[in-house]
Amino acid sequence: MGMDNPKWVAFYGMLQVDAHIVDRVGQRMERETGLPPAWYEVLAQIHKGPCRMGELAESLVLSRGGATRLIARMEEDGLVEREIPKEDRRATYARITDKGAEAFDRATPVHMAAVEELFSQYISDEEAAVLRTVYARVLLRNGIDCAPVTDGYELEAQ
Repeated sequence: MGMDNPKWVAFYGMLQVDAHIVDRVGQRMERETGLPPAWYEVLAQIHKGPCRMGELAESLVLSRGGATRLIARMEEDGLVEREIPKEDRRATYARITDKGAEAFDRATPVHMAAVEELFSQYISDEEAAVLRTVYARVLLRNGIDCAPVTDGYELEAQ
């Protein structure tokens, strides 16, 4: 498989979009809201309910220690709190605070506008559906369940 292979070029294009466009979205978010991109991603993961620290680390593509440090900084700013449930003392969960929910609600329109301007306006709804299907399949085949990309996606038999 050489560099002229269309599947490799598609993979490389995904890397370039990730490296450049995602960085620009994050820069705009931080500039306009004061919220670092990783913090917004944490708030997006936990705004619907507490999340186990190990699952959070995995979904953020961080080491467990990296996730712990990130959550500790966010906890110092009052955006999240950690809790250990009575029924499972070995587990630690991250929960969004009222201040965190307010920050998430303020940052989401900025995030969505940046994604629209830098990415979404250049693809059709049909292309978006194809990309989502491809990403869901690749993630699930590699043992990675990632909401909302994989939600409702059923793997076809190989």
